[in-house]
Amino acid sequence: MRIAIVGYPDSVKKILKTLEPQYPQIKFITYEIEKLGNFVEDLKELKGKVHGFFSTGIGVHSEIVSKLNIDVPMVYSNREAGSVLKALWEVREDYSKINNLRIGFDIVERDVLIDTLEEFGISLKSINVQEYEAEKVESDFLDEHIRNFVKNEVDCIFTAFGYVYDYFKKKGKPVYRLQATKNEIVNQMEALLKDIKINENSKNRIGVKILKVTKKFKKDENYYDQSAFRMKLNQMFFKYSKEVHGSYQELIEDEYIFFTTQRILETKDNEIIFLKLLHEVSILGGKVSVGIGYAENIQEASINAKKALKISLMNEKSEIYLFSDNKIRGPLYKRNRYDYSTKISNTIDKEAKKIGVTAKYLSKIKALQESFRKKEFTSKELAEILEITERSVNRIIKPIIENGFAEILEYEVCSKVGRPRRVIKFKF
Repeated sequence: MRIAIVGYPDSVKKILKTLEPQYPQIKFITYEIEKLGNFVEDLKELKGKVHGFFSTGIGVHSEIVSKLNIDVPMVYSNREAGSVLKALWEVREDYSKINNLRIGFDIVERDVLIDTLEEFGISLKSINVQEYEAEKVESDFLDEHIRNFVKNEVDCIFTAFGYVYDYFKKKGKPVYRLQATKNEIVNQMEALLKDIKINENSKNRIGVKILKVTKKFKKDENYYDQSAFRMKLNQMFFKYSKEVHGSYQELIEDEYIFFTTQRILETKDNEIIFLKLLHEVSILGGKVSVGIGYAENIQEASINAKKALKISLMNEKSEIYLFSDNKIRGPLYKRNRYDYSTKISNTIDKEAKKIGVTAKYLSKIKALQESFRKKEFTSKELAEILEITERSVNRIIKPIIENGFAEILEYEVCSKVGRPRRVIKFKF
């Protein structure tokens, strides 16, 4: 097993030193970074070569999640009670009375910090906590720490960022590192190994793929031409079923079902073979819609594949959709692909009522933001991705804007004809 440890040098070294003796069967690959940024590009070479990622903090973790399409389990070294107590112990060596201290913290959760101080009877004059926010980068946390120093609101800094720590150290400012303890590191490692095992088991689930092939035959094409077409399809599909180490059968006259495993269907080799198969069918004049489903047994996987096929047929674009674990993914192999959940949580339902949109569309819009890593879309983009008309988009967006959860940034200049399209920025 291979696991990548990514983050600031001192944290990487500590995690490696903690884990290597306890997990001799695992090969750890280390990637040290000085500052968040373009380092993620260097990690692309690890895709498909490691079983999991262990990030030194939530900042590194979020950077990887937002910029790389990682399909293996990931954890990050969190800052809990042990981290806070360790840093406070170091402070005692420099300050005789810590109850007079005003300390600026980052990353650690306010509730965790307060509970820790109360549990161990530690009193501080004041605390300033910068909790993690996805929109904030290292420099944002640093800037706020600097402002607090300038305004004389803090006496020292407790930071989880190596970059922030080094900055204040060089400036001669009192700063202390919030490092994860050995116990916290091992706990996260155990969580990662559990996720890896679950991930490996899920790959062995049943994979079902249903193809619906239609063709408009010309008037001069008779019954024998149609039979020859179906015979050719059966030959091609029989060959494909062997290549995916599975089996197939013809459900009805124009529907074909394949049985194999999720692991096989998700390989790069299968992707290449299957796209080639679809191209060959199109050359014969066939139009193919595809639904894929995963589950623990054939029955559930088949039901999921039929749900995915139904979505593909509704779009009438010969596209491929996947349904698994209450999530729709698709259209696969297209630039406008995105994933969204079909299971609406109470949180989403309440938020949707507040925003002024249906829970279904709120779930989809949130999925778009996550998949495309942005909050700004033109009305045309939304129409194409959601596969509805621009008029429908405008109808959906109107109450969201009126309730203050979106705004119009500008109008996209169109060609000579047609109305200008709005650029919409969501605030959730």
